Amino acid sequence: MLAVLGVTIYLIVRSVEARMVRLELAASRIAAGRLDTRVRVESADFVGRLGMALNGMAAQVQSLLRAQQDMIRAVSHELRTPVARIRFAVQMVEDMTDEPAVRRQLQGVDGDIQELDGLIDEILTYARLGSDAINGREMDAVLVDCRAMAARVIEALSPLHERLALELAEGPEVEVLAEPRYLQRALQNLVANACRHARSRVLIRVRREHALVRIDVEDDGPGVPLGERQAIFKPFARLDDSRTRSSGGYGLGLSIVHKVMSWHGGSVSVDDSAELGGARFTLLLPQRATNSASLRRA
Repeated sequence: MLAVLGVTIYLIVRSVEARMVRLELAASRIAAGRLDTRVRVESADFVGRLGMALNGMAAQVQSLLRAQQDMIRAVSHELRTPVARIRFAVQMVEDMTDEPAVRRQLQGVDGDIQELDGLIDEILTYARLGSDAINGREMDAVLVDCRAMAARVIEALSPLHERLALELAEGPEVEVLAEPRYLQRALQNLVANACRHARSRVLIRVRREHALVRIDVEDDGPGVPLGERQAIFKPFARLDDSRTRSSGGYGLGLSIVHKVMSWHGGSVSVDDSAELGGARFTLLLPQRATNSASLRRA
């Protein structure tokens, strides 16, 4: 009788433990941002009720965040129409006057409109990334040649920063499984950020480390204070020193980088550049196993 009772208790405890492990796994996925995760409810006991409560919480959070992202997108899209009308009006007034002082003021207004356009683009990108994560959309991953991607970023940004030397360090070809458009956007944001603060040089390094692909973006600017190195990845975060709004940017570029890397299961960090003396931003991407015969390359 004791043996039968012991076996029965063991089977009951084992069943409960297995269900609790599934709950723990689901909670971990929800905490990691996979809000589409749900727990399979098999009974109406306390474990089943806990699963239903977890599902309800995830659904409520997903609904609230989806409404927030939809509102951000709607507001950003609606802003484009009045901005376009203001730009058209400014151009008409500029064509109607030859007064140098008036034209200078109009050029300043046009610059502000361009900045607002850029901010709207950044907000829409940030909202789109958040929406993809909330809705559990899987990445459209392909094999990306990281060195070729870095070369494209340098080619795009070099004409805008002719006073700077944008360089890609020598090294072997490195491929990673990633969403090419978003990964290039993340790297371009980092390089653009480095260009705004560099004195004369920006350096990109691409290399493979164990099961990771590492991309470093270094500059010879003032660097990032130790106490601000986590805060700069928050939306609209700004520093009190030289890395401020006066040097350009909208406060969303690094937040977008952080979202892109989180979506890829990677990370972004910042420390000091040993070679250039400024900041060094590092992207780490997991090197997933791939079937190269079935993947296209970007």
